[in-house]
Amino acid sequence: MPYTVRPPAKDLILAIDIGTTSMKGGLLSPEGVLLAEHRVVYRDKGSWDYHTWDARVWIESLRDIVATLGGYERTQAVCVSGQGPTVVPVDVLGQPLFYAMLWIDRRQLAKPDTKSFFLPKIAWFREQHPDLYDKTRWFLSCPEYINFFLTGRAATVSPNTQFHPYFWSEKELAEYAVDKDRFPEFVETGQILGEVSETASRLTGIPAGIPVVAGGSDFLMALLGSATVQVGRVCDRAGTSEGVNLCAEKPFQNPWLRTLPHIIPGLYNVSGILSSTGRLFEWLRQITGQLDRSYRDILQDIANLPPERSRPLFFPGVRGQEDFQFAEGAFLDLHPEHDRRDLGRAVVESIGFGIRRILDIFEEGGYPVDEIRVTGGQARNVIWNQMKADITGRTVLVPEIEDAELLGCAICALTALGQYPGFYEASMALNRTRARYTPRDEHFQRYQVVFKEYCEKWDRSTAQGTRG
Repeated sequence: MPYTVRPPAKDLILAIDIGTTSMKGGLLSPEGVLLAEHRVVYRDKGSWDYHTWDARVWIESLRDIVATLGGYERTQAVCVSGQGPTVVPVDVLGQPLFYAMLWIDRRQLAKPDTKSFFLPKIAWFREQHPDLYDKTRWFLSCPEYINFFLTGRAATVSPNTQFHPYFWSEKELAEYAVDKDRFPEFVETGQILGEVSETASRLTGIPAGIPVVAGGSDFLMALLGSATVQVGRVCDRAGTSEGVNLCAEKPFQNPWLRTLPHIIPGLYNVSGILSSTGRLFEWLRQITGQLDRSYRDILQDIANLPPERSRPLFFPGVRGQEDFQFAEGAFLDLHPEHDRRDLGRAVVESIGFGIRRILDIFEEGGYPVDEIRVTGGQARNVIWNQMKADITGRTVLVPEIEDAELLGCAICALTALGQYPGFYEASMALNRTRARYTPRDEHFQRYQVVFKEYCEKWDRSTAQGTRG
C-alpha cells in the first residue's frame, strides 16, 4: 500500500475581506496558495442603499462564505480586513444601534486641520441622534465589528502608534466633544485578539477555539498581499474606488497625494485617490443598458473602436486638490454620432489618465516607476490590464491572488502564529506574479498624443472652475 502524506491537522488560514459591494473569503495554505474562495454580493441580499446600511448583512455574508468554503477541520486561524473608514455604533453586546456609516457616506462634521477619519462621522451621529449616541458602548470599524462578533472582545485595530491619530487623539476628542471611553483599546495588526466563541461558532460554522488575528484596513492588507513593501514599488488597488499606492521612505509633499504611515515600520504609503472609479463603471453599464454584459465584452467593444474615431472626454470632479472624484464629473466634446462605446472609452481612458497623472507625480518627486502591481476585481480583466500598460507606459503586474487583501490577511495570521518573523518577510516570500503586461509601442505613442490633449483641456477646465 503506497504511503500517503497527510497535511497537518490544522494548517489553513480563513481570510475575510469586507468590501463596499461584496464580501470575499478564502482558505489559504501556509505557502500562500488560495485553495478555495467565495464572494457574496450584498445586492443579492437586498442591501444596496449606502445610507441605510445594516451591519448585520456582513454577518450573514460571513455565514454564507463559511458554508460554501468548508475545510474548517484544517483551519488554524481567522483574519478579517475591511473597507474604511466606516463606523458602526454598537451596544455592550455588539448589536448595531444605527446604520453603519460607510466610508462613502458624506454625513460628517469635519473640522479643519484634524487627522481623524472617524471622529467627523461620530460627531455627526452625536448631533443628529443624541439618544443613540448615549446608548453606544463602542464605535467600531467593519472588521472590528466582525472581530467583536467572533470573539466577544472589542478592540481598535491599528498597525502601530503612528496610525493612532487617524482614529483619535486626546486633542481631537476634545475638539469633536466625543467621549474617549467609547473607543475600545488599541490592538496591533498581527496580534491574536481572542478565539472564536461557542456562540459565534453556532451562528457561523467556524469551529470554536480558533484564534482570530487582527487584520484591519483593507488597503494595508492589499499592500502586504501585493508585496508593495519595498521602497519604490507601486500598487494600483481597484475596487469601488481606486488608490495608486507608492511605498516611500519619507512623506511626500504634494496636494494631490495623501501620505500615511506604511504597515512596514519606518516606511510611508503615498497614495493618489481615484474615488468611485468602480461606481462610475457600474453607472456606465446601467445608463447604457449593459448590466447583462460582462466587463470583458464591454471593454472589447471599446478596444475595437478605430483610433482615428472622434472621442468624447470625461473629466472627474475634484474636491480641493485631495483626490479625483469619479462619482461626479462631465463629458466634453460629446456629439450625436457617439454611442455607448464612445462613452465607455471616455470613462475608461479617464481612469487610465488619472492613474498616469499620479505615476508622473511620483516620478517628479524622485520615485521612477517602471511597473505597477494591480489588485482587485479589475486585475482579472486582460483587456483592461493591457490598456493600463498602454496608457501609462508602465509594465503591469498581476499577482497570483488578485484579491490581495486575502493574501494580506493570511500574511498577518501566519506571522502571528510564528511561521514568519515579520510582515515584510512573509509578504516577499508568499507573493507571486501571475501575468505581466508590457506597453505596446504603437498604442503608447498614440496615447501620448491623446493624453497631452486631455491634460491641456483638463487644466483649462480646472482653471475656469467648470468641474467639481
